[in-house]
Amino acid sequence: MVEDFDQALEVDVLACSLQMDKDENGDLLEFLATKLSGAMPQETEVTRGGWMLSSKKPVVGLAITLGEVGFQMVREKNGHLTARQMKIVRGVTLSTKEVPPDKWVQDLAEALSRLAEKNSKTKEALKKFVIG
Repeated sequence: MVEDFDQALEVDVLACSLQMDKDENGDLLEFLATKLSGAMPQETEVTRGGWMLSSKKPVVGLAITLGEVGFQMVREKNGHLTARQMKIVRGVTLSTKEVPPDKWVQDLAEALSRLAEKNSKTKEALKKFVIG
């Protein structure tokens, strides 16, 4: 019972941290790309765009794979964020569904928390992600 509470609290703290930092920075995709690529570089793929000679290369896509679940967020040309979740089996994507960005953040937090329970390396990455 206490473990369930701790896990739920951890997920809520992570999701609140994501939302709070996004509100401060103003750009959820840029924030997530920085945090996830720093905490879990092997599982994270960041796509940057912008003009070839430009010094600014904004994040236009982010993908993270956590076992059998994939998360992808893309900035469309109009600036709108499109979030998708994928079901992956043996490296093959079986299904993809589009979800609202807030739900995507919550589901990502839950998936990270579940993975951290099983893997000490992921647990350390999650601590680094939340604490900085």
